[in-house]
Formats: sequence, structure tokens, C-alpha cells
Amino acid sequence: MQESNPGRTQGAATVLASLQWIAFTLANVLTVPVVLGQAFGMSPQNTATYLDQTLIACGIIGILQVLLGHKYPIIEGPAGTWWGVTVVLVQMTKETGGSLPLLLRQLEWGLLAAGVVAILLAVCGLLGWIRRLFTPIVTGTFMLLLSLQLSRSMVAGILGIGSQPGGDVIDVKVAVLAILLIAFTVWLMVKGRGLIKSLAVLIGLAVGWAVFAVFGLAPSPQSVPGPVVKLPALFPWGPPDFHAGIVVTCAITMLVLMSNLITSVQVMGNAMKEQPEDAKFVRGTLMTGVGTAISGAAGSVGLIPLSTAASLVALTGIRDRLPFLISSIVIAVLGMVPSVGQLVAAMPAPVGYAVMFAIYGQLLGFGLQDFKRLALNQRDVFVVGIAVLSGVGIFFVPSTAWRTLPPMLAYLLDNGLIVGVALVVILEYLVFRKRDGAGLAEPESDAGAGGDVGA
Repeated sequence: MQESNPGRTQGAATVLASLQWIAFTLANVLTVPVVLGQAFGMSPQNTATYLDQTLIACGIIGILQVLLGHKYPIIEGPAGTWWGVTVVLVQMTKETGGSLPLLLRQLEWGLLAAGVVAILLAVCGLLGWIRRLFTPIVTGTFMLLLSLQLSRSMVAGILGIGSQPGGDVIDVKVAVLAILLIAFTVWLMVKGRGLIKSLAVLIGLAVGWAVFAVFGLAPSPQSVPGPVVKLPALFPWGPPDFHAGIVVTCAITMLVLMSNLITSVQVMGNAMKEQPEDAKFVRGTLMTGVGTAISGAAGSVGLIPLSTAASLVALTGIRDRLPFLISSIVIAVLGMVPSVGQLVAAMPAPVGYAVMFAIYGQLLGFGLQDFKRLALNQRDVFVVGIAVLSGVGIFFVPSTAWRTLPPMLAYLLDNGLIVGVALVVILEYLVFRKRDGAGLAEPESDAGAGGDVGA
């Protein structure tokens, strides 16, 4: 009997593992830049560029992380938080009559600043301090407010409002198909097994796109004459434009996302059956800062390590870094092929919103899980209640109401997310500051009444 060739078998396994990583990465990356491109009102060609630049940034950061950063096979993709904050800024810009093309340039500056924040945290050894500052009550409030503020754009997109000529009215056909797509995607996420569950997003996009095409609701991809391969552009939307309010927003977002990065490294360490040392967290934070700055220079979506990558490692048992490295290289190369972006840019907006709704509906759940870790005594209820009510209330205040204030102050006060987070930090650490770790002193009859509802 002829012996099998171990090298050939190993090579085939590497190729298959690389293909799995490529499909998994595309499932986690494709939707966000397309939906955001449509939210910005970009042309199909600019949306394709936005997607291509995001793919390039994603691939490059993946390479840097696996070689120089935490050295784990963790996808750097558009975090739900970055996506959400960007949508919120688009909403605010529209309400104030601002320029969306200018906002893209301001976000370039904002992401550059956010990258510097992460780099400083790593270099100055402040990561532990940030972890202590962003307690569950702070991160829970952030996630809750962000998901509530996002709901407006997402529901409008799912209902097809504005997708057809004739004004802001519901498109019944679009709404029915989008709701069915949400149900289908959630079903795949909950009931799916193996790779089907891991690729639920990619499957949902493909099925939704096909169904919308059958009903005549999907535009044909526009092929723009040009080179087969196009090198990445630096600041594709124009030179960065400084806006203090957006810089503050991006810096706070990066601070909040530090907990996401730490969780991603820790979860991947568990999947790799090892305990990550502190140096991995520091190097990962440093490379995430570099990657966020690269995202700003590329004019793409903000990226962050995605903890979902650990599920693929745990599912397949493939812990080798080589397939992930090959995948990251391929993803970056795909971003340099304009026809790829032009094809995906033709995806109907309601399809993207429907799949995003299934994914980022979990943002609210993440916030509630953080609150579940609290005692929810009188002190906690005051801190959360005042911050959330204030932030949500500002969502309903017309942007024009702040026009008598200085521009910088007006921008910050018009952002319910920033106001809510600022309030929860002030209330948590100044007004209702815990005493000796025991919490705010309360009447004896009320102390600890909330109890511990779980870790």
C-alpha cells in the first residue's frame, strides 16, 4: 500500500482552514461598510471604495496583530460600537443640516485621534486603569444608549422608508421581506450547527440579496471602467478635518472598546487552551491603536478585535496562525480589486439593515448583561436611571434647540450618548461615589434591597 504524503495532507488542511477564515472574515466585514455607505448617501462607486478600503485595513491589521500584536488569530472587523457611533453622527449631521462628505473627513481625524488614545494607553501602562474606570454600570449604560439611538435608523431601513421615490413612507413589500430575513438570520444563529452557525451572517446576506433580486428590489451591480487592481488610497475622502466634538466622541468610544479588546484576547486564549499573559494585552492594544489610525488614514470604518473569532477556533479546533495569516493577506488583496467592492455595493440597503438588526440587537443584550452584574440597589438605580433618562430624553430634543450655545458645547449636548456616558461617570465616581467599596451609604432598611441578581 502506498503511503500518504504528510506534507500534501498538511497543505490541503491549511488551504481549507484558510478558506474558512476568509469566509468567516467576509461574513463579519461586508455588511457594515455597505450599510454605512448608503447611510452617507454615497454613490455605488464610492460605497465600493469605502468597502475596499475597509477590507484592506482589516487585512493589514490582522497581519500586524498575528505577527506583532497579541499573536492570536482574531479578526479585526467593524465593531458594532463603531458602526453605531458612526450612524449616530450621520443622524446628527443630517438633523443639523451639516455636510456628510465633510463628516467623512472629520471621522478620518477622529479615528486617528482614537488610535493615538489606544497607543498611549499601551505605552503608558494605563490599560488597567481604564479597565477599572469602565465598570459594568458605565459600559452597560453606553451599550443601552447606543442600541436605543441606533433603533431609529435600523427600523427605518428595515421598513424601507425612503428606499423608493415618493417620500418617507413604508414600503410594505420591502418591510415584509426584511422582517422574514431577520427571522431567518436569527434562526440560523440560534438553531444552526457547525459552520452553518458561524457563517449565519454571510448566508443571511446571500439569501436576502437573492430574494430581493427575485422581487425586483435589488439594483444591478455597476461596473465602472478602471484597473483590475487598485492600490489603497490615503485619505480617499479628502484631507482630515478637525472637529473637536467628533474627536471627543471617537476617543470615548475607543476607551469603551478597550473592554471589548480585553475580552476578545481572553476568550481567544481560552479557545487556544492557554492563559494570555499581560504582554499580549499590551501588544494587542498597541496594534489596535495602530490599526485604528490606519482605518482613519484609509477613510474606512473603525475596526476592533472581534471575540466571535474564538467561536471558529473552538468549533474547528484549528489553532495554527498560518491559515489566519493567509486569510488576512487574501482579504487585503481583495480590497485592491475594485470589482469586488462594486459587486457588494449593489446589495440592497434593507438586506444590510435586516442582517445588522439580527446581529446588533445583541448590543442591548450586552448592556443588560452588564446591569445584571450590579446589585441594583438604590444607588445603582439612581446612577443608571438618571443617566439613561437624560441620554434618551436628548434623543428627542431638536438639534436646533442648542443653536444659541457655543458650537462645541452645542454638539456635545446634542449627543445623548455622550451626555449619558458623561453623567454615569460623574454619578458613579463623584456624586454617588462608593465608600470603601461598600457602595453609597443608604438607610438601613433599604441597604442592599436590590440584592445580587447574578454575576
